[in-house]
Amino acid sequence: MTLEKLLRKVLLLELGQGMWVTLKNQFRPHITVEYPRETIEFAPRFRGVPRLRKDPQTGEELCVACLLCEAACPTECICIVSEKKADGKGKSLVSFTINYERCCLCGLCVDPCPTRPISSIYMSHDYELAGFDRDSFVTPREELVGGKTVKIYER
Repeated sequence: MTLEKLLRKVLLLELGQGMWVTLKNQFRPHITVEYPRETIEFAPRFRGVPRLRKDPQTGEELCVACLLCEAACPTECICIVSEKKADGKGKSLVSFTINYERCCLCGLCVDPCPTRPISSIYMSHDYELAGFDRDSFVTPREELVGGKTVKIYER
């Protein structure tokens, strides 16, 4: 064993170096976020959970029941039920549900939406997905359009 290695072992230099790093960083400002009390600002393109949008001028739903978002979804978490309109032109939306337990938040359902200039489905900034039962993750159309977050911490 060399003299240098012996001195390092006896004098515990590695321990001293580690303590110096700890003391040096002890009085710096914290960069962590105290999550439930503090939240961070998201980028405008942040992808949270998918939601449905209403037309801002008329207040009607924009979804035309084309089933393209359901077909584009890789996890098959979107389920759309539609029926033909009474006048015979197009379809009307009966139900639109998203199972957030299966959703991977990829945003592939937004791209094929044919409604222009505003897409009827969008990725919101909601990201808190927690629940005690599986039924709380299946979200019907009324909650998707209303912008209500997923039923969090319900029993």
